[in-house]
Amino acid sequence: MAWEKGLRPHLKVVSVILFVRLLSVFLVQTWYVPDEYWQTLEVAHNQAFGYGALTWEWQKGIRSYLYPSIVAILYTVLKYTGLDYPQAVILLPRILQALLSTAADYSFYKWTGGRKWALFLILTSWFWFYTSGRTLLQSTETALLVIALSQFPFKAGRMGYYEKESNNWIWLATLSVFLRPTSAPLWVVLIGYNLLTTNQGRLRLLTRTYLPIALISGAALVALDSYFYGNLVITPWEFFRFNILNDIASFYGQHPWHWYLTQGLPAVLGINLLPVAWAIVTILRRPKENRTGVLLLAACGLHLALYSFIPHKEFRFVLPLLPILLYLAQAVIVPWSRKAKKWQLYLVASLILLGNAVPAAYFGLVHQSGTLAAMPLLRQAVETNHSSVLFLMPCHSTPLYSHLHANVTTRYLNCDPPLHKTGETYEAEAFFNNPQRWWRQEYANKQTPTLVVLFDVLKGRVDNVLSGYKLIHELPHTQFPEGEVGEKVLVFKKVGSGAAKKVDEAT
Repeated sequence: MAWEKGLRPHLKVVSVILFVRLLSVFLVQTWYVPDEYWQTLEVAHNQAFGYGALTWEWQKGIRSYLYPSIVAILYTVLKYTGLDYPQAVILLPRILQALLSTAADYSFYKWTGGRKWALFLILTSWFWFYTSGRTLLQSTETALLVIALSQFPFKAGRMGYYEKESNNWIWLATLSVFLRPTSAPLWVVLIGYNLLTTNQGRLRLLTRTYLPIALISGAALVALDSYFYGNLVITPWEFFRFNILNDIASFYGQHPWHWYLTQGLPAVLGINLLPVAWAIVTILRRPKENRTGVLLLAACGLHLALYSFIPHKEFRFVLPLLPILLYLAQAVIVPWSRKAKKWQLYLVASLILLGNAVPAAYFGLVHQSGTLAAMPLLRQAVETNHSSVLFLMPCHSTPLYSHLHANVTTRYLNCDPPLHKTGETYEAEAFFNNPQRWWRQEYANKQTPTLVVLFDVLKGRVDNVLSGYKLIHELPHTQFPEGEVGEKVLVFKKVGSGAAKKVDEAT
């Protein structure tokens, strides 16, 4: 039948995208940032199984329960079907995220009018391969953004492909902002454009579409969060109040204003920085011919301008800009490719593929792999004798119960920001300043842990307190140690009566 023939090419594209995204789930085996686990999986594990660690953000109401609750539903199904094997608990949330990223990639493909170069760029992007299967809120935020943009009513311009007007994107935009308020600057520009160019009438669009959708979705999400927190809470406001107004985010690191331009975006884009720069020059030279490009550049510009003046910066914070910039890149590559010779096409495609494959392989398989590799070893140990585990590492350097999946005693160094006192020393800092004193105070009147996990840079400072322990695992972690993060992860196990000595004798 005709409709079946028309469906086959789309199924083929979806199949290719799905294969790549699932591949990333199994090939990316490294630790990236704590939020991948501590702001999603640990919360969901606590909801579904009744035990798990909640960081300070979940005490102050600055995180939405929406995403963790979706994962918790998945965990609950596993729990009541008896299928909550550790590997299932670890992999299924990532597979769920990969499915959402697949939908986003296909939406990106449709947004560009079904261009093969667009599909090639999004599938080979090293940073998207690195993050698309991770349970990061930024990954979900980016996926929602792309799906919404594929339905956004762009008007005239060579880089625009959809003339029809749709309101479905507004639901997704509201959801993405509520999930991660960081995408708000992008939507401010796009909403302003939509109000100026709408065919419905601005007041009508505002009162009959924007306000009802914002009120309905906002009220539902506020109700969800308020239910779990036990009191009325508007998480986007709390997020803004703590991180921006009170500048709590700066506690976790500060960077110069130009960091996103000189380091953040170049690293995230990788070799794709070249076609993106080409696209930007093309748009600025012929703005009237590339109105959609101008709009998207304005949105990205506002996003970068605002976040450049927030002291705390991270690579993942510009992840939502990646598909937008790749959209601009494909819009200049496609016209060039129609005139290029075959060898030129193969050369450019090979360079892009290789330029992305190298960082994807290194960061996905090698860099910061030790803290994840340690988790199944710890899980095996605690399953046999219900050991207690102490992590003497920078805060949240590993996952916890979402990867152990065992209700055992764990202890990790606290690094909650000083919410009340400026200059307050947090526990992790106090420990690294004087590990032996911390150990003496912590275990003066209680049993020492069965297992101790630490980076090799710390070993020389804790040899005395670990005199009753034996090194059982030494795992490579990174070739670029920094601060208290070392090249290797070491796992020690308490042995014999020597481990039960009093701390003052050991030190």
